[in-house]
Amino acid sequence: MRPALFVFALLLPLVLLVGCRQQEEWHQLEGVALGTGYHITLNGDLAAGEHALIEAAIQGELASLDSQIQAFEVLSEATWLPFFAELPAGVTGEILREHLQALSVDRLFRVLDDFGIANAMVELGGVQRARGTYGRHPWRVRLPRSGLGDGSEPVLRLQDAALVTRAAPRPAGIEAATAPRILAVSAVASSAEAADRLARSLLDAAPDGTLEHSVRLVVLTLHGLESHIGSALEPLLER
Repeated sequence: MRPALFVFALLLPLVLLVGCRQQEEWHQLEGVALGTGYHITLNGDLAAGEHALIEAAIQGELASLDSQIQAFEVLSEATWLPFFAELPAGVTGEILREHLQALSVDRLFRVLDDFGIANAMVELGGVQRARGTYGRHPWRVRLPRSGLGDGSEPVLRLQDAALVTRAAPRPAGIEAATAPRILAVSAVASSAEAADRLARSLLDAAPDGTLEHSVRLVVLTLHGLESHIGSALEPLLER
């Protein structure tokens, strides 16, 4: 073998390894915004300085969203408005903030769209949305604690979807369960806003009428807490 070909044969695996590492480069962005923490993991073949551009674009979007949330919170204090006057004290602002946090996650994905990011996970205030894959596998997240005490919450494969968990408002006093009642809903949908809407719509529903959805319910029964898994969620779980 010629010396030049011998050297090329030795260097070729190293060249391929460097190329693979560049294609599988992962980037982390995290901080505090909208009254909570956020964490973004993304994979992309970014040009020099593009990481800083993405970070600046995300921070600018979060600053704009924070201003909108503050405006909504001021509006929510206007108890003379019929809608807000009918809600319990303290609930209005919390619901608005949680809903706007879900919308914010979807807005951040629009920023990532502008940079052509195909694989990413955004988490903000407990709202999680994933796009693409983590390497060769779907993104894996653990469902929130159900309060059942076993500490073994199932792992969810999340791909091109969002996970949102919403809890029912706590009653003012101790209330005995005379019929099964949903305490919390973890919902999966194509966007964070859709998952938030689905979770909230099921909080007041009858548990037996919700199990065709992609949800996990925490239900208070006469015998204590139970976890109910919707049929559409089952295929996404790792047991």
